[in-house]
Amino acid sequence: EKKRRLSVDQVRSLELNFEMENKLEPERKKQLAHELGLQPRQVAVWFQNRRARWKTKQLERDYESLKASYDKLLLENKKLQAEVSSVSVCEVLRREV
Repeated sequence: EKKRRLSVDQVRSLELNFEMENKLEPERKKQLAHELGLQPRQVAVWFQNRRARWKTKQLERDYESLKASYDKLLLENKKLQAEVSSVSVCEVLRREV
């Protein structure tokens, strides 16, 4: 059987169901397949692929969040190191006076 693309309505329905529950019980999978005019296997594969895409997006979001925290801490660390350096210079100058 030739593989055909899902319609916009089918994808919309699958997305809505995914938002409610990202894993399907066998009975729900059959029901959804029947409602959408698809084979249960097509629904199962769509959910499997969608979970994989969700996981990848989640990893990207986590990475961006961690990178932002790291960049902020790096900047804070540089400021503190500059303060320590200036305090050290002041201490040396005071001793010389």
